[in-house]
Amino acid sequence: MNSTEVINNTKWFPKFSLSFLAIVGAINTALFIISPLLPYKLSKFILPAGLFTLGLAILFSICFSFYWHKKENNRTFNSIKYISGLSILLRYWIAFLLLDFGFQKIFEVNFNYSYHINDSLSGALTGQELTWKYYGFSYGLAVILAFFQIIGSILLLFKRTLLLGITILLPVMLNIVLINIFYNIGPITLFTSILITLGLINLFLQQRVNIINFFNQHKNRLPSIGNHFLRSIARVLCILIPLLFVIYYNYDVHLSKKYFGKWKVTSMTRNGKLVKENEWQQDPMAWKTIYIEERGKMYYCPNPYMYVDSTALFMKYHHDDKGQNFKVISYEKIPSKPDTIPVQINNFRNKSMQWNMVLYKDTIQMELKRENF
Repeated sequence: MNSTEVINNTKWFPKFSLSFLAIVGAINTALFIISPLLPYKLSKFILPAGLFTLGLAILFSICFSFYWHKKENNRTFNSIKYISGLSILLRYWIAFLLLDFGFQKIFEVNFNYSYHINDSLSGALTGQELTWKYYGFSYGLAVILAFFQIIGSILLLFKRTLLLGITILLPVMLNIVLINIFYNIGPITLFTSILITLGLINLFLQQRVNIINFFNQHKNRLPSIGNHFLRSIARVLCILIPLLFVIYYNYDVHLSKKYFGKWKVTSMTRNGKLVKENEWQQDPMAWKTIYIEERGKMYYCPNPYMYVDSTALFMKYHHDDKGQNFKVISYEKIPSKPDTIPVQINNFRNKSMQWNMVLYKDTIQMELKRENF
Protein backbone atom coordinates (compact mmCIF):
# COMPACT_ATOMS: atom_id res chain seq x y z
CA MET A 1 0.00 0.00 0.00
CA ASN A 2 1.54 3.35 -1.01
CA SER A 3 1.17 6.73 0.69
CA THR A 4 -1.54 8.08 -1.59
CA GLU A 5 -3.68 5.02 -1.04
CA VAL A 6 -3.46 5.60 2.70
CA ILE A 7 -4.95 9.10 2.36
CA ASN A 8 -7.40 8.23 -0.40
CA ASN A 9 -10.94 7.37 0.77
CA THR A 10 -10.39 8.84 4.24
CA LYS A 11 -12.44 11.04 6.52
CA TRP A 12 -12.75 14.79 6.10
CA PHE A 13 -10.03 15.91 8.53
CA PRO A 14 -7.00 14.49 6.63
CA LYS A 15 -8.26 16.29 3.52
CA PHE A 16 -8.73 19.52 5.46
CA SER A 17 -5.30 19.33 7.12
CA LEU A 18 -3.50 18.75 3.81
CA SER A 19 -5.52 21.48 2.06
CA PHE A 20 -5.01 23.94 4.92
CA LEU A 21 -1.26 23.36 5.25
CA ALA A 22 -0.58 23.43 1.52
CA ILE A 23 -2.76 26.41 0.60
CA VAL A 24 -2.36 28.60 3.71
CA GLY A 25 1.36 27.81 3.87
CA ALA A 26 1.84 28.74 0.23
CA ILE A 27 -0.02 32.05 0.70
CA ASN A 28 2.00 32.77 3.84
CA THR A 29 5.20 32.12 1.89
CA ALA A 30 4.05 34.43 -0.92
CA LEU A 31 3.38 37.17 1.64
CA PHE A 32 6.81 36.51 3.13
CA ILE A 33 8.37 37.17 -0.30
CA ILE A 34 6.21 40.14 -1.30
CA SER A 35 6.12 42.12 1.97
CA PRO A 36 9.80 43.24 2.06
CA LEU A 37 9.56 44.37 -1.58
CA LEU A 38 6.68 46.79 -1.02
CA PRO A 39 7.48 50.53 -0.73
CA TYR A 40 7.68 52.02 2.74
CA LYS A 41 4.54 54.14 2.27
CA LEU A 42 2.50 50.94 2.04
CA SER A 43 3.94 49.45 5.24
CA LYS A 44 0.88 50.35 7.31
CA PHE A 45 -1.30 48.26 4.99
CA ILE A 46 0.92 45.16 5.00
CA LEU A 47 -0.31 43.59 8.25
CA PRO A 48 -4.09 44.06 7.71
CA ALA A 49 -3.81 43.04 4.04
CA GLY A 50 -1.75 40.01 4.99
CA LEU A 51 -4.18 38.91 7.67
CA PHE A 52 -7.11 39.39 5.26
CA THR A 53 -5.34 37.29 2.60
CA LEU A 54 -4.55 34.55 5.10
CA GLY A 55 -8.18 34.61 6.25
CA LEU A 56 -9.35 34.08 2.68
CA ALA A 57 -6.84 31.23 2.25
CA ILE A 58 -8.10 29.54 5.42
CA LEU A 59 -11.72 29.92 4.30
CA PHE A 60 -10.91 28.55 0.84
CA SER A 61 -9.06 25.53 2.29
CA ILE A 62 -12.05 24.70 4.52
CA CYS A 63 -14.55 25.00 1.65
CA PHE A 64 -12.31 23.04 -0.71
CA SER A 65 -11.89 20.18 1.79
CA PHE A 66 -15.68 19.86 2.17
CA TYR A 67 -16.11 19.95 -1.62
CA TRP A 68 -13.35 17.35 -2.03
CA HIS A 69 -14.87 15.05 0.61
CA LYS A 70 -18.34 15.26 -0.90
CA LYS A 71 -17.10 14.54 -4.42
CA GLU A 72 -15.00 11.62 -3.20
CA ASN A 73 -18.01 10.05 -1.46
CA ASN A 74 -19.92 10.38 -4.75
CA ARG A 75 -16.95 8.75 -6.53
CA THR A 76 -16.66 11.69 -8.92
CA PHE A 77 -13.29 13.01 -7.72
CA ASN A 78 -9.73 11.80 -8.35
CA SER A 79 -8.35 12.15 -4.83
CA ILE A 80 -4.89 10.77 -5.64
CA LYS A 81 -4.34 13.52 -8.19
CA TYR A 82 -5.18 16.26 -5.69
CA ILE A 83 -3.27 14.60 -2.85
CA SER A 84 -0.20 14.53 -5.08
CA GLY A 85 -0.61 18.17 -6.17
CA LEU A 86 -1.20 19.52 -2.66
CA SER A 87 1.69 17.46 -1.26
CA ILE A 88 4.04 18.86 -3.91
CA LEU A 89 2.88 22.40 -3.05
CA LEU A 90 3.44 21.66 0.64
CA ARG A 91 6.93 20.27 0.04
CA TYR A 92 8.00 23.18 -2.14
CA TRP A 93 6.88 26.05 0.08
CA ILE A 94 8.47 24.42 3.14
CA ALA A 95 11.72 23.91 1.23
CA PHE A 96 11.61 27.49 -0.07
CA LEU A 97 11.20 29.07 3.36
CA LEU A 98 13.77 26.89 5.11
CA LEU A 99 16.30 27.44 2.31
CA ASP A 100 15.77 31.17 2.75
CA PHE A 101 16.31 30.94 6.53
CA GLY A 102 19.36 28.74 6.01
CA PHE A 103 21.00 31.12 3.53
CA GLN A 104 20.23 34.02 5.86
CA LYS A 105 22.30 32.35 8.59
CA ILE A 106 25.25 31.73 6.27
CA PHE A 107 25.29 35.33 5.01
CA GLU A 108 24.74 36.65 8.58
CA VAL A 109 21.34 38.17 7.89
CA ASN A 110 19.72 35.92 10.50
CA PHE A 111 21.38 36.09 13.97
CA ASN A 112 23.64 38.90 12.77
CA TYR A 113 25.60 40.98 15.27
CA SER A 114 23.48 43.51 17.16
CA TYR A 115 25.37 46.37 18.78
CA HIS A 116 22.67 47.54 21.19
CA ILE A 117 21.86 43.96 22.30
CA ASN A 118 25.55 43.24 22.87
CA ASP A 119 25.82 46.31 25.13
CA SER A 120 22.66 45.45 27.10
CA LEU A 121 22.47 43.57 30.39
CA SER A 122 21.13 40.06 29.82
CA GLY A 123 18.51 40.54 32.56
CA ALA A 124 17.04 43.46 30.61
CA LEU A 125 16.72 41.59 27.29
CA THR A 126 13.44 40.27 25.95
CA GLY A 127 13.10 36.60 25.05
CA GLN A 128 13.59 37.44 21.37
CA GLU A 129 16.69 39.55 22.05
CA LEU A 130 18.13 36.88 24.35
CA THR A 131 17.62 34.21 21.67
CA TRP A 132 19.21 36.46 19.06
CA LYS A 133 22.23 37.09 21.29
CA TYR A 134 22.64 33.40 22.18
CA TYR A 135 22.49 32.06 18.62
CA GLY A 136 24.39 35.05 17.24
CA PHE A 137 27.30 34.47 19.63
CA SER A 138 28.72 31.67 17.46
CA TYR A 139 28.79 31.92 13.67
CA GLY A 140 29.86 28.26 13.57
CA LEU A 141 26.66 27.13 15.31
CA ALA A 142 24.57 29.26 12.93
CA VAL A 143 26.29 27.62 9.94
CA ILE A 144 25.61 24.13 11.32
CA LEU A 145 21.90 24.98 11.78
CA ALA A 146 21.87 26.43 8.26
CA PHE A 147 23.47 23.23 6.92
CA PHE A 148 20.68 21.07 8.34
CA GLN A 149 18.01 23.44 7.02
CA ILE A 150 19.52 23.65 3.53
CA ILE A 151 20.32 19.95 3.10
CA GLY A 152 16.96 18.87 4.54
CA SER A 153 15.10 21.32 2.30
CA ILE A 154 16.88 20.13 -0.85
CA LEU A 155 16.00 16.54 0.06
CA LEU A 156 12.32 17.56 0.32
CA LEU A 157 12.33 18.49 -3.36
CA PHE A 158 12.83 14.89 -4.50
CA LYS A 159 10.44 11.99 -3.87
CA ARG A 160 13.25 9.50 -3.34
CA THR A 161 14.79 11.54 -0.52
CA LEU A 162 11.57 12.99 0.93
CA LEU A 163 11.54 10.88 4.09
CA LEU A 164 15.22 11.58 4.82
CA GLY A 165 14.58 15.32 4.45
CA ILE A 166 11.64 15.14 6.85
CA THR A 167 13.75 13.16 9.35
CA ILE A 168 16.45 15.84 9.27
CA LEU A 169 14.14 18.86 9.43
CA LEU A 170 11.47 17.75 11.90
CA PRO A 171 13.67 17.77 15.07
CA VAL A 172 15.10 21.15 14.04
CA MET A 173 11.65 22.65 13.54
CA LEU A 174 10.23 21.21 16.77
CA ASN A 175 13.06 22.91 18.64
CA ILE A 176 12.39 26.20 16.83
CA VAL A 177 8.67 26.04 17.64
CA LEU A 178 9.41 25.51 21.35
CA ILE A 179 11.83 28.46 21.34
CA ASN A 180 9.25 30.65 19.59
CA ILE A 181 6.61 29.70 22.17
CA PHE A 182 8.59 29.96 25.39
CA TYR A 183 10.75 32.92 24.41
CA ASN A 184 7.84 34.98 23.01
CA ILE A 185 9.51 35.47 19.64
CA GLY A 186 6.40 36.87 17.96
CA PRO A 187 3.04 35.72 16.59
CA ILE A 188 3.97 35.84 12.88
CA THR A 189 7.20 33.90 13.38
CA LEU A 190 5.43 31.42 15.65
CA PHE A 191 2.60 30.94 13.13
CA THR A 192 5.08 30.29 10.31
CA SER A 193 7.16 27.82 12.35
CA ILE A 194 4.04 25.91 13.42
CA LEU A 195 2.85 25.75 9.80
CA ILE A 196 6.21 24.32 8.69
CA THR A 197 6.28 21.78 11.52
CA LEU A 198 2.70 20.63 10.94
CA GLY A 199 3.45 20.41 7.23
CA LEU A 200 6.44 18.14 7.91
CA ILE A 201 4.33 16.01 10.26
CA ASN A 202 1.63 15.71 7.58
CA LEU A 203 4.21 14.57 5.00
CA PHE A 204 5.66 12.17 7.56
CA LEU A 205 2.27 10.63 8.32
CA GLN A 206 1.67 10.09 4.61
CA GLN A 207 4.57 7.63 4.81
CA ARG A 208 3.46 5.95 8.04
CA VAL A 209 2.73 2.54 6.45
CA ASN A 210 6.18 2.43 4.87
CA ILE A 211 7.79 3.62 8.13
CA ILE A 212 6.06 0.93 10.21
CA ASN A 213 7.08 -1.72 7.67
CA PHE A 214 10.65 -0.44 7.75
CA PHE A 215 10.94 -0.77 11.54
CA ASN A 216 9.27 -4.19 11.49
CA GLN A 217 11.78 -5.41 8.90
CA HIS A 218 14.84 -3.92 10.59
CA LYS A 219 14.57 -5.07 14.18
CA ASN A 220 17.76 -5.59 16.17
CA ARG A 221 18.93 -9.11 15.27
CA LEU A 222 21.72 -9.36 17.86
CA PRO A 223 21.18 -12.11 20.44
CA SER A 224 19.89 -11.15 23.90
CA ILE A 225 22.09 -11.66 26.97
CA GLY A 226 20.64 -13.12 30.17
CA ASN A 227 17.04 -14.09 30.79
CA HIS A 228 13.98 -11.85 30.50
CA PHE A 229 13.82 -11.19 34.26
CA LEU A 230 17.43 -9.93 34.46
CA ARG A 231 16.93 -7.71 31.43
CA SER A 232 13.80 -6.24 33.00
CA ILE A 233 15.69 -5.54 36.26
CA ALA A 234 18.51 -3.87 34.30
CA ARG A 235 16.03 -1.64 32.47
CA VAL A 236 14.29 -0.62 35.68
CA LEU A 237 17.63 0.17 37.39
CA CYS A 238 18.77 2.16 34.36
CA ILE A 239 15.73 4.42 34.86
CA LEU A 240 15.54 4.35 38.66
CA ILE A 241 19.17 5.06 39.63
CA PRO A 242 19.43 8.42 37.77
CA LEU A 243 16.00 9.40 39.14
CA LEU A 244 16.98 8.62 42.75
CA PHE A 245 20.31 10.40 42.32
CA VAL A 246 18.62 13.58 41.08
CA ILE A 247 15.97 13.40 43.84
CA TYR A 248 18.71 13.08 46.48
CA TYR A 249 20.74 15.90 44.94
CA ASN A 250 17.64 18.08 44.65
CA TYR A 251 16.81 17.48 48.32
CA ASP A 252 20.33 18.41 49.39
CA VAL A 253 20.41 21.54 47.21
CA HIS A 254 16.99 22.74 48.28
CA LEU A 255 17.91 22.71 51.95
CA SER A 256 19.55 26.03 51.21
CA LYS A 257 17.00 27.17 48.60
CA LYS A 258 15.45 29.65 51.00
CA TYR A 259 18.70 31.64 50.79
CA PHE A 260 18.93 31.67 46.98
CA GLY A 261 18.79 35.10 45.43
CA LYS A 262 20.30 38.54 45.21
CA TRP A 263 20.96 40.10 48.61
CA LYS A 264 21.68 43.80 49.08
CA VAL A 265 24.17 44.64 51.83
CA THR A 266 22.34 47.45 53.63
CA SER A 267 24.96 47.75 56.38
CA MET A 268 28.50 46.38 56.79
CA THR A 269 30.79 46.64 59.78
CA ARG A 270 34.44 45.56 59.63
CA ASN A 271 36.40 45.24 62.90
CA GLY A 272 33.79 47.37 64.65
CA LYS A 273 34.01 50.17 62.06
CA LEU A 274 31.08 50.96 59.78
CA VAL A 275 31.98 50.68 56.09
CA LYS A 276 31.00 53.92 54.30
CA GLU A 277 28.35 53.94 51.56
CA ASN A 278 30.77 54.77 48.70
CA GLU A 279 33.79 52.88 49.99
CA TRP A 280 33.18 50.10 47.41
CA GLN A 281 34.66 52.40 44.74
CA GLN A 282 38.14 52.03 46.29
CA ASP A 283 37.81 48.83 48.34
CA PRO A 284 36.72 45.64 46.50
CA MET A 285 36.05 44.03 49.90
CA ALA A 286 33.34 46.62 50.67
CA TRP A 287 30.58 44.44 49.31
CA LYS A 288 27.24 45.89 48.25
CA THR A 289 25.61 42.74 46.83
CA ILE A 290 25.86 39.04 47.63
CA TYR A 291 24.54 36.44 45.18
CA ILE A 292 23.66 33.03 46.62
CA GLU A 293 23.19 30.41 43.93
CA GLU A 294 22.48 26.69 43.81
CA ARG A 295 25.30 24.12 43.62
CA GLY A 296 27.01 25.85 46.53
CA LYS A 297 28.07 29.01 44.70
CA MET A 298 28.30 32.42 46.32
CA TYR A 299 29.51 35.73 44.84
CA TYR A 300 30.49 38.83 46.84
CA CYS A 301 30.22 41.90 44.61
CA PRO A 302 31.26 45.48 45.50
CA ASN A 303 29.38 47.10 42.60
CA PRO A 304 25.79 47.85 43.70
CA TYR A 305 24.54 48.38 40.13
CA MET A 306 25.74 45.34 38.22
CA TYR A 307 27.74 42.16 38.57
CA VAL A 308 31.38 42.60 37.50
CA ASP A 309 33.29 39.34 37.45
CA SER A 310 36.75 40.94 37.71
CA THR A 311 35.95 42.60 41.06
CA ALA A 312 33.62 39.98 42.54
CA LEU A 313 34.83 37.39 45.05
CA PHE A 314 33.73 33.82 44.38
CA MET A 315 33.29 31.32 47.22
CA LYS A 316 31.77 27.88 47.65
CA TYR A 317 29.50 27.18 50.58
CA HIS A 318 27.97 24.31 52.51
CA HIS A 319 24.75 24.97 54.39
CA ASP A 320 24.09 23.49 57.81
CA ASP A 321 20.30 23.60 58.16
CA LYS A 322 20.28 22.61 61.83
CA GLY A 323 22.92 25.09 62.93
CA GLN A 324 21.59 27.90 60.70
CA ASN A 325 25.01 28.70 59.30
CA PHE A 326 27.18 28.50 56.21
CA LYS A 327 30.63 27.03 55.90
CA VAL A 328 32.09 29.29 53.23
CA ILE A 329 35.17 28.07 51.35
CA SER A 330 37.47 30.75 49.95
CA TYR A 331 40.02 30.07 47.21
CA GLU A 332 41.15 33.69 47.02
CA LYS A 333 44.59 33.56 48.66
CA ILE A 334 45.91 30.02 48.11
CA PRO A 335 43.71 28.06 45.69
CA SER A 336 45.41 24.78 46.58
CA LYS A 337 44.72 25.35 50.30
CA PRO A 338 41.28 26.98 50.55
CA ASP A 339 40.11 28.61 53.77
CA THR A 340 36.92 27.41 55.45
CA ILE A 341 35.04 30.32 57.03
CA PRO A 342 32.03 29.83 59.32
CA VAL A 343 29.18 32.29 58.73
CA GLN A 344 26.60 32.59 61.49
CA ILE A 345 23.12 33.52 60.26
CA ASN A 346 20.87 35.45 62.64
CA ASN A 347 17.29 36.77 62.42
CA PHE A 348 16.49 35.15 59.07
CA ARG A 349 13.03 36.33 57.88
CA ASN A 350 12.91 35.41 54.16
CA LYS A 351 13.54 39.02 53.11
CA SER A 352 16.29 39.90 55.54
CA MET A 353 19.03 38.36 57.69
CA GLN A 354 22.22 39.17 59.58
CA TRP A 355 25.66 37.63 59.03
CA ASN A 356 28.62 37.35 61.37
CA MET A 357 31.90 36.04 59.97
CA VAL A 358 35.67 36.27 60.30
CA LEU A 359 37.48 36.63 56.96
CA TYR A 360 41.26 36.93 56.80
CA LYS A 361 41.42 38.07 60.47
CA ASP A 362 38.70 40.68 59.85
CA THR A 363 35.53 40.44 61.93
CA ILE A 364 32.58 41.30 59.70
CA GLN A 365 28.91 41.90 60.46
CA MET A 366 26.40 42.52 57.67
CA GLU A 367 22.72 43.34 57.35
CA LEU A 368 21.28 41.77 54.19
CA LYS A 369 18.02 42.45 52.39
CA ARG A 370 16.70 40.26 49.59
CA GLU A 371 16.03 42.19 46.36
CA ASN A 372 14.37 39.61 44.12
CA PHE A 373 11.99 37.81 46.50
